[in-house]
Amino acid sequence: MASLACQAPPPDRETLHSQLPARPYSGVVRSGDTYYFSGKVGVTDETRGLTEGRTAAEVRNIMEAFKELLDELGLEFSDIVQGSVFLTDVSDYLAMNEVYGDYFAADPPARTTVAVAALPGDANVEIAFVAVRSDR
Repeated sequence: MASLACQAPPPDRETLHSQLPARPYSGVVRSGDTYYFSGKVGVTDETRGLTEGRTAAEVRNIMEAFKELLDELGLEFSDIVQGSVFLTDVSDYLAMNEVYGDYFAADPPARTTVAVAALPGDANVEIAFVAVRSDR
């Protein structure tokens, strides 16, 4: 089994956005036409600090960051097939849903929402996606 860990990834697998070396995960991995996006929390690009405001502001910041990343990869929100949302306070569910829904006008993806005790950087919400490139 140990020899499997040393093998190169399959030729149709590509790491598209690597994180800092101190973080042992990739921001996006493509395998065939499927894209796996690591979770994002609502940080600002300028300071890498949390977005001011509560969950709704964080969700909007996260979704805008995903929009930029999707655009860069030639994808759209309509290509997303599955989402995972982590909330530190389940009472923020409605606020999260309101903003999240703004990005999925029709045919929203499957989604799991989970309440968790804490998130990195004291974030209130983290969102991750899986997308499949469509034949537009």
